[in-house]
Amino acid sequence: MANFVLVHGAWHGGWCYRETANALRAAGHNVFTPTHTGVGERFHQSAENVTLETHIRDVCGCIEWEELNDLILVGHSYGGMVITGVADRMSERIRTLVYLDAFVPENGDSLIRLIDKALAPEVAAQFVGAFRGTALQGNCGLMQPIPAEMFNIAQVNRARVDRLCRPQALATFEMPLLLTGAGDSIKNRLYILADGWDPSPFRYFAAKVESAPGWRLIKMPCSHDVMVDMPKELAAELLKLA
Repeated sequence: MANFVLVHGAWHGGWCYRETANALRAAGHNVFTPTHTGVGERFHQSAENVTLETHIRDVCGCIEWEELNDLILVGHSYGGMVITGVADRMSERIRTLVYLDAFVPENGDSLIRLIDKALAPEVAAQFVGAFRGTALQGNCGLMQPIPAEMFNIAQVNRARVDRLCRPQALATFEMPLLLTGAGDSIKNRLYILADGWDPSPFRYFAAKVESAPGWRLIKMPCSHDVMVDMPKELAAELLKLA
């Protein structure tokens, strides 16, 4: 029996892993899908002062109070920022890190900074402009979700994703991640590239880790939301790590 913690990306919630989590549980494993402060069923806690640090503590709290060890920690998209921070603080509890079409930050990186690194300047400017522009509306400090269509999410799932995603604090994207390096002790790492949409910043990270020690790379013919469009196929890949 393995312990899985599945961390969602920006604007989403634990709901997005429902089908993948059910498949893993049916195979006999423990699965936890914590929702970040301010989104999903915790949208009532939304505020402009929610940061990346808040979300790292959300996941650390789940791991600590569920008393989890030897776990497989998965992070989707922005969730890559979160699981990297968690790994830096709780490396002794983590067996494997899985970056699911996700950002792979280094010390001092913010998501905004990584967008600039991973995309052509004009494309990066469009993304960053949209993040900051929607947060400026009414001085709310909250970024509106990127529409499902832009991520090439399957037509049948777009309405659901757009309905359930919620605005998220810009501060979560602007805050730099400070790392001690303790997470480097986790040697088993998997990168899953969603190979069915563009312009994707995640091709940059996949190329970067492809030949790095301790990393394995696989590609899935899917939209950005792999866990929504190919939940059973994702579960099958994760089961190989159990």
